[in-house]
Amino acid sequence: MASIQMPVQGGVAVQGERSAPWGLCGLVCFGLLYGLVHSGLRLALSDNLSGADTFANILAQTFSLGYQERQPPVYEWLLWVVQQATGPNLVSFLLIKYGLLTVMFVFLYLSALRLFDDRRWAVVAGLSPLLLYQFGWASHEGVTHSLVMSCAIAASFWAFMRLAESGRLGDYLLFGTAAGLGLISKYGFSAYLIILFVCALFQSALRVRLFDVRILASVGTAAAIVAPFGWWLLANHHDLVVVFDHAVAPMASDRLRATVEGILNAIYAPLGFLFPLYFILLLMFPSLLRGSWAAFKDALQPQNSERERPDWPLMVLHMTLAGLLFLALGAVLTGASNYLERYMHPFFLLTPLWLVWFVARNVPAARPESIGGVILAVTLAVVPIRAVNLAKSMEPGCGACRLAVPYEGLAVDLKAKGFGSGTLIVRDRNDGGNLRRMFPEARIVLLRRPHYAPAVRPQDLSAPAVVVWRPKHGDSLPILAGPEIRQIGGTVVGKPESVRVPWIPFGGQSEPRDWTWITALVTPSLGP
Repeated sequence: MASIQMPVQGGVAVQGERSAPWGLCGLVCFGLLYGLVHSGLRLALSDNLSGADTFANILAQTFSLGYQERQPPVYEWLLWVVQQATGPNLVSFLLIKYGLLTVMFVFLYLSALRLFDDRRWAVVAGLSPLLLYQFGWASHEGVTHSLVMSCAIAASFWAFMRLAESGRLGDYLLFGTAAGLGLISKYGFSAYLIILFVCALFQSALRVRLFDVRILASVGTAAAIVAPFGWWLLANHHDLVVVFDHAVAPMASDRLRATVEGILNAIYAPLGFLFPLYFILLLMFPSLLRGSWAAFKDALQPQNSERERPDWPLMVLHMTLAGLLFLALGAVLTGASNYLERYMHPFFLLTPLWLVWFVARNVPAARPESIGGVILAVTLAVVPIRAVNLAKSMEPGCGACRLAVPYEGLAVDLKAKGFGSGTLIVRDRNDGGNLRRMFPEARIVLLRRPHYAPAVRPQDLSAPAVVVWRPKHGDSLPILAGPEIRQIGGTVVGKPESVRVPWIPFGGQSEPRDWTWITALVTPSLGP
């Protein structure tokens, strides 16, 4: 069966439809509108931060070479920069989230131009992650660091395509920059790089670029970007092996059980990550099931006869298969078993490009407009579903939900007690991250693991401080707060007091209840 990959000029396909809705401008406009709709929905229902965003808001108080051993710092750097303009509020998180999604779409589209001769198919491929649960749903309230890594994967693959097709020094530097940023976005990016390099060795046109002396420019650029964070890890005696064991190999001591579970999860997790994209494509084009094995074996063969030109569809397929092998080998060699769907971005982010390419190549009746229509329909359907879900998560009966916790009432009480820009010591990251919205000049100290405390500022020695915790942790002052209070030379004033703030249910769907905190006011020292 003939390939749909057509001759290209300068590595970019020039044939096919060029109308505005199917070009880069249309894709960017779609991404911006997508972000605007979901941002508006979120802001209309609640200003509260939730999930990992609360901890990130605490970390982004300062600019640092590193913040935590569990995650590299690029996301916090972005947040710190954006918050210099917006303040530490929900808007800063939404700008980054949907900005990253749009940038990812752009780079996937630019990469897809090298797989398709028709720009309409390239747009569909670039937006296809919206038919993955991790992007179409989960990304709205989480996976923040994974979004940064996904952008880096898409950007670095596009840069690698340019490098392979041109061999220019500038493209080597571009690839090194994208790879360096990826390495300090999330540790999983290193797995993607390994897979990329190994799979490139199977094509002579790519292999010659890897063994070109100019690859040292890529390595040097990436190393220069990674070096500050690497120095921070060493200076603070962090052990990434421990991080790996905790994240993906918690059962490594029981190697047989871990290996079996890891191999099974190496199958289930990719299927979960790519769901429901492949299911939707099978529903739309049931003919894929007929002769699919023969079509797949054919796809494993080179798609062009020019060995000096990269075969990008084959490259993406090889990377997908290598991802499966990587996960299985990880289970066998290290006992890695905790393969969660949200960990699959380094292995299968590019797979949707190949799936769309496979459909376009093997289903003569397939049209990009039909898949594009499904993407649009799904994205539109998500909006009301998400609105209902957000409304339910704002009910007082939702024990784990934080979107409607009345932090404004707590802030009013703290301001009445004289607190403004001093040290705010919290036991819960949800409290700390959200109270920073009301007290942007305050120094937030998080007591619970992972403990985080910015350096003491001169004003912290003379400004009132306060300790905030929930009654479920007891009525007395948390023991961990003692060293933090002594550090600023403070003294607790009187006994801790309860602060009760009514939680009004959204839409009057349930009975209101009080949300309670315990606070302890701390008098400052006389200062320096």
